[in-house]
Amino acid sequence: MKHLFQPMRMVVSGLVALAMSTAVSSVMAMKVDMYAIGNWSAGNCAAGDTDANRPSWPGMAQAWYDWMGLLGHSKTGKLVDGNMTARRFCDPSWNANCRDYIYVDWPDAAIVAAHGYDGGNRWGALMRNSELGTCSTLMGGGTGSGSNMFVGDSNLKFLHASSCLSLNDNYFGNMRTAMRKPGSTKGLHVMTGFHGVMWISSSYNGDYSATAIKGHTMSVAKAWTTSHYKSNKFQCAAYDPFNWFGTCQDQCPTALTVGPSGANALNRLLNERYNNSGAFGSPSGNAYYAWMGYPGCNPVAENAFNP
Repeated sequence: MKHLFQPMRMVVSGLVALAMSTAVSSVMAMKVDMYAIGNWSAGNCAAGDTDANRPSWPGMAQAWYDWMGLLGHSKTGKLVDGNMTARRFCDPSWNANCRDYIYVDWPDAAIVAAHGYDGGNRWGALMRNSELGTCSTLMGGGTGSGSNMFVGDSNLKFLHASSCLSLNDNYFGNMRTAMRKPGSTKGLHVMTGFHGVMWISSSYNGDYSATAIKGHTMSVAKAWTTSHYKSNKFQCAAYDPFNWFGTCQDQCPTALTVGPSGANALNRLLNERYNNSGAFGSPSGNAYYAWMGYPGCNPVAENAFNP
């Protein structure tokens, strides 16, 4: 596995509401889904644990989902709470009863909102109910690694993980493998997530709307990272609400692409939008990966971003 050359440091741009008519007129319509959990306590994976509930979370995912619909895409699945299990995310190569091909791997673009954790240098997401012997979906690593999630071999091109610890800098090599299942002729085009903890509030709905809007006029990777980056905003010491003493921490969005060469992966990272993915086609290999993020970004629960 080769590491790609250092990408650019991202610079936060203003919210893009520009060229809306151009974005709509040039859109290649896709199917889009959202999968979100806001209430764990009524399920059996965190039964009775009301502290785990995050009622604002589904609204954040829906802000992206609704704007994708407004921009000409087909809203084909809004699944919130209910029987959210690994069955909707796992690949049949892990268990024959997995059904990702009619759930998360069926649309062209999807967002998943769920509690995340480091599942051993890979993204783990806590489900609402147990099924197939697990309360988690795990993505990162090849078949036989213990991971159960391999997407892109059906239709999925863009996967957004609104989830803590979903795309840490130390996952990149393992995620590269999971983005193109061995033996498949297709793979995931772009994955986005967070290095470290991400934060939940209805006040962040606009960041998800901005991702959808900007992803038609700039690369999806850049739309995600610029929309969700927040500096010196979180978990400040009680005596330091304005970060005068440097105790506040960041929210660190990240994005990843794969390709048969460094140049190919980097081109996809910098230029693939929601509305030009047909021209890029599916990645023909995953020997290389390219990432986007903010070097030095210092989130809660992880060291500063430093791939």
